[in-house]
Amino acid sequence: MRRVWLLALAFCSAFSAANAAGTGAPIGRWITANHDAVIQIAPCGTDLCGQIVGIQLAHPHDPMPNDWQGHPQCGLTILQTAPRVDATGATVWVGEVIDPRDGSIYQAQIQLDPARHLVLHGYIGLAIFGRTQTWTPYACRTLAGCHLAADSAD
Repeated sequence: MRRVWLLALAFCSAFSAANAAGTGAPIGRWITANHDAVIQIAPCGTDLCGQIVGIQLAHPHDPMPNDWQGHPQCGLTILQTAPRVDATGATVWVGEVIDPRDGSIYQAQIQLDPARHLVLHGYIGLAIFGRTQTWTPYACRTLAGCHLAADSAD
């Protein structure tokens, strides 16, 4: 089952990367580095906000996970960033990311790499002490209640 889901993910990611080529901001749906969640990044005022719109469950009938306050993670805004121009002239979106499991807040920088993947660098204090993840575009469907479809290529 996991193999079918990964094949569908590869197909959907390639399709989505082609569709995202026209935008300079990381707006769209992104699958996280561990492939456990899909985050929808959209404008919220002059900033960008990221909301959980899909969660991969180990078993289809498992309950949807809750956040640190006991609310469903589905729909939770976990990312808010504002645009900044770095020393190279590239736009970097700077703000905060929240770990939905425990409520920890980290500073964050996001930007698109040359392959049009979203690069998220989260850290506390100094950026050199952080961790970087690469999220890939996601154009497949999500099911009701934030479930990711195992057959997402349909």
